[in-house]
Amino acid sequence: MNKSQERYQNMFALLRTLRLEGTLTQAELKEKLHVQASTISYLVNDLKREGLLQPSSQENSAAKGKVGKPGQYLEIANESAYFLGLYLEETFIDLHVIGLADQEIHFQHIPLENPTPQELTQKIISLIDHFTSVYENIKGVGIAVKSVVDNEGNLSSFKRTIVDREVPKIWKVEGFTASIRSAFPNLHIVVENDANCAAVYYQTPRKQKRPSSMVFIINENPSGTGSGIIIDGKLFKGCNGASGEIFFSDRHIQNLVEQNALHHDPVQLMGLLAESILKALYLIDPQLVCLTGGLLSDLNAESILQIKALFKDCPYPIEVISQEHLSLPAKGVVLLVADTYISTVLSGIDRR
Repeated sequence: MNKSQERYQNMFALLRTLRLEGTLTQAELKEKLHVQASTISYLVNDLKREGLLQPSSQENSAAKGKVGKPGQYLEIANESAYFLGLYLEETFIDLHVIGLADQEIHFQHIPLENPTPQELTQKIISLIDHFTSVYENIKGVGIAVKSVVDNEGNLSSFKRTIVDREVPKIWKVEGFTASIRSAFPNLHIVVENDANCAAVYYQTPRKQKRPSSMVFIINENPSGTGSGIIIDGKLFKGCNGASGEIFFSDRHIQNLVEQNALHHDPVQLMGLLAESILKALYLIDPQLVCLTGGLLSDLNAESILQIKALFKDCPYPIEVISQEHLSLPAKGVVLLVADTYISTVLSGIDRR
């Protein structure tokens, strides 16, 4: 690795560390990044000049009780760049405006009335156009979608649009990502599967080094189960972008799931899905597991315990996230697009 690459990676690691920790001193950054104090000083000065770092007005709670005067606390300048995060569901769009330090600025829930693929693309373009005029500092847009995103940026998924139809219909939006990028050539654009985005956000605050994790998103209407897979700290998508999708070849289980979904019994439905989820878990052997999604929204404490009991013999700790599931994909895709923006900015610093 040459000096330029090492400097770039150190700056990237410093920003990611601060995004996770919130506030740290240079001495604390030195310990976490395992670099010399002089290196940290150079990196901090470069990032301050770029407007990405600023002194923090908040005291890091971890420093309370320590002997001696602490150094100046630093934080990412949240206002230096905003990102638009969109989560596309069948019947709504959840829209977030989030700053560079992962602090939310604005949230809006926008109903959808079964748009065609063309109408959906235009709706997204219209929303981006509006919010980039309201928030002039938006540098990128991340779009989390409830479908597979292939290598060309097309959206596709199998949907049961007719209850008595045995062959699922393929729903596809060709050229979706290309259309968004063409409409906004000056913005960083990332389009990704919702479970993949949720997995990115779920594993980010975990303190383990390079964890492997799986996040299962269980949708209610139309029913479906997919998972985002993090292996050794990196998102795994597979050769066609469809890694983690749970497929029922004979329709028997899928039909039972759909029939049960009509009665909205999350615990019973999870009982039908448990075996398939367990097979996926044993195949990947992750350290962290999360169950979330529309089916599991607004669960009470008793239902969460009943769902966890379905996996009582599983050797993996399983977390059930019910209330905040709608935010995980949108916030995850914001992290992805923020990283592309940071990469571009840091590459520019290295060239100077």
